[in-house]
Amino acid sequence: MNSGLWVQYVRANNVKTSTIETASLYTLADAKYMYDGSITPENPDHLRPYILEAGSYLIRKVDVDITNHGLSSFTAHVNLKEIDIEFDVEISLVDGALEVYIPNESILETDIVYRLLNITLFPYFGAAREDKIPGYIVIPDGVGALVRTNQPYNTYFQARFFGSDMGYQTMSVPQLSVPIFGMVHESGENGYYVNVLEGAENSTLLAYFWGSSTKYHRIQSRFSLRQIYKNVINKAGDGSDTISEVMSTSNYRASYQFLSNEDATYVGIAKDYRDYLIEENILTDNEKTTDGNIPIQLSYIMSDREPAFIGTTKVTMTTANQVQNAYDFFYEEGLTNQQVVLMGWSNDGFIHQQPYSGRITNKNDYEDLAEDIISDGNTVYLNNEYVSATEHSNRIVYNRDVARNLSRLKMVFDWVSLNDQVTEVYYLYPDRSLAFAKSDTDFFSDLGVSGLMMTELGSTLFSYYDGSNYDRTLSMEYYTEIAELYDNLVLSMPNSYMYPYVDGYMDLPITNSQYDFYTDLVPLIPIILKGSLSYYTPYLNFNALAEDRFLTMVDFAVNPNYVLTYEQTYKMRYTPSNVFYTTTLSDYEEDIVEAYHYV
Repeated sequence: MNSGLWVQYVRANNVKTSTIETASLYTLADAKYMYDGSITPENPDHLRPYILEAGSYLIRKVDVDITNHGLSSFTAHVNLKEIDIEFDVEISLVDGALEVYIPNESILETDIVYRLLNITLFPYFGAAREDKIPGYIVIPDGVGALVRTNQPYNTYFQARFFGSDMGYQTMSVPQLSVPIFGMVHESGENGYYVNVLEGAENSTLLAYFWGSSTKYHRIQSRFSLRQIYKNVINKAGDGSDTISEVMSTSNYRASYQFLSNEDATYVGIAKDYRDYLIEENILTDNEKTTDGNIPIQLSYIMSDREPAFIGTTKVTMTTANQVQNAYDFFYEEGLTNQQVVLMGWSNDGFIHQQPYSGRITNKNDYEDLAEDIISDGNTVYLNNEYVSATEHSNRIVYNRDVARNLSRLKMVFDWVSLNDQVTEVYYLYPDRSLAFAKSDTDFFSDLGVSGLMMTELGSTLFSYYDGSNYDRTLSMEYYTEIAELYDNLVLSMPNSYMYPYVDGYMDLPITNSQYDFYTDLVPLIPIILKGSLSYYTPYLNFNALAEDRFLTMVDFAVNPNYVLTYEQTYKMRYTPSNVFYTTTLSDYEEDIVEAYHYV
């Protein structure tokens, strides 16, 4: 039965995915509707289906007590006596928006029989019945997606905000980098969107579409206190499903913003959310556009290592002086706004070697290069990684640094190269990531570079086990502390909690997960970031869409991005960098100049 609050729970002594119970307040209270729920010409009253039978709601099973009643707010203490769980829900009007808040400290389990998994507020908020309302659902998947409500889809959507949680060994395709979602009930008329202000890292976005199991299109967020995972008991991986004794540590807060007239569109949703980020100083004026010239990001692979008779040998692909020459060439061609990234700068190599030890050849050349680029008002970044490492990294101590998932297994994954070589990738304890980053700050400061470029910080977030279970809230705190170490930072597809620390957004997705039920590809993320943060396309060396990609870049106002080497690409064919299969600078000089002036 429908109500404004649903919970999911399991019996503590029978934890399985198949035993999860989903119940509304009405279901737990054994409430019964007086009528069959249909609205007909003879019974047009829209409230009629929701009238309960007198006395059917059993307060001895569910009691909701209204406290702290003010002019614009109240607190509902929800006591689910039937399953011995209680918590507070604070509801208030804030600047015309409806705000809901569940303080973590209010959540109590008063017996040992049941364990709370998830809480959902307003699951049918804004639901559209069948095709009666011409509108769409807004999902922040990739660059942005719409689902039109004019047809049945007979499916549903589910994904975690801020990506998959590998601590639970779960993977999903959609990348929801901003914690918002919404619906428009006829474009230009009415709409709303939800901004998850707290607890997004522990929340899941769900959308259900009209089909055989429901007559409604609806979208909601689900706040997770626990998830089921496998308790492994031997090396063979045997074990049983279990849950953590402790709940997640985050609160849950969400704001329901209402839009009308010309603001009731996906553009209006993106702009309103952008305004919120600016007001909260989450987005600031970090856009790199100068004198009307858009930025271009040019990444150079300096070196990598290939197998030798004994150990490995260094393969130099670009020197600092060659980067200087390339920089000067492009500058003279009108590319005066260059953001330069140096990869593989360490003697350790490039791919699979991070975090680097800091050993560098011809340090003075790097210092001179950084000074020259920065003197032009541009920036130069060094690439490093602290979230993950591999078996080849010289700085990693396996037992100390490699994280365990909640099943207490080391977070080790296989990475397969183009020539089928397998490398073990390790995810590090977030506190160890922070320790490595702190130990390197003096080196980067002495070198005089603008900051760092990282590909996983801000886009990877996981729960882990380290004597106890820790949720993604703690991981996010550690990663945020890493970001605070640098004045300038470029990240690949960062989630919104990293926006205050980022001045470059790499690999902006120019598509979404392309599910069959997605009806429109929309530039949700570009609209949010425009004017505040420079964002760049994935490397255009590997563009398979020809001019269509450039037209999309113009439409979405995305800046160009290339990865280059001075030497011929084939020279690094035996290194892990062979994943970059076309990089030779001389092959791309004209294309880069032409592409820059095109967009």
